[in-house]
Amino acid sequence: MNQDMELWKQVFQELIQEVKPWHKWTLTEDKDLLPNSLEPGWSQYQQWAFARFQCSLCSRSWASSQVQVVFHMHKTGGKPRGNVKMRVFAQRCQKCHQSPFEVPEFTKENISRILNNLVFRILKKCYREGFKPMEEIPTIREITLEGPHDSNNCEACLQGFCAQSGFSEAVQSPVSPSLPAISSPPLETTIPMPFPSRSDTTVDTVKGNITADAVKRNITMDAVKRNIT
Repeated sequence: MNQDMELWKQVFQELIQEVKPWHKWTLTEDKDLLPNSLEPGWSQYQQWAFARFQCSLCSRSWASSQVQVVFHMHKTGGKPRGNVKMRVFAQRCQKCHQSPFEVPEFTKENISRILNNLVFRILKKCYREGFKPMEEIPTIREITLEGPHDSNNCEACLQGFCAQSGFSEAVQSPVSPSLPAISSPPLETTIPMPFPSRSDTTVDTVKGNITADAVKRNITMDAVKRNIT
């Protein structure tokens, strides 16, 4: 994710400092991270999220709601610090021959939603703080998606880590922030228009002008506090 990784780190620090202001946590990218392959003392959180892709060969763009994001987390025993490793699985263009795997682009709001879910798990698994039953905050889908998951061009599927492959469902409408968590696996479709901007959506891309304050207004750590008993 390169420069986008700095945005993930920034948002993560903002969110973790809301609940553990005196604790030091680091977030790093690990492109070799494998789901369900945990070192002793580590815990895992993974989410399937909405993101956009663009082919570096033909400039074709597409969107998917089955982008797998995996986190491994570990708190140093008895000390106020911890580490998180993350990996985002890539996809490749289905039109180009021998196309490379492309990394996805997330909106800043969706990055915040994913990391809010991560912070919930850190509090529960690493600090053993009590939780009421909670729902996962879904990422926002900017467009209607339909059709089967393209498992032949999904990095996670090809490596045997995509539990969503083989599923299908009816046309899906974009998810609003007020709706409950997604209860069934979402799907993907090609976007026949310039990437990444869209005239029919108000959600900016990661490179857009959404500020940290705007993210906090949309998703605050009040959600975390409501789930902590």
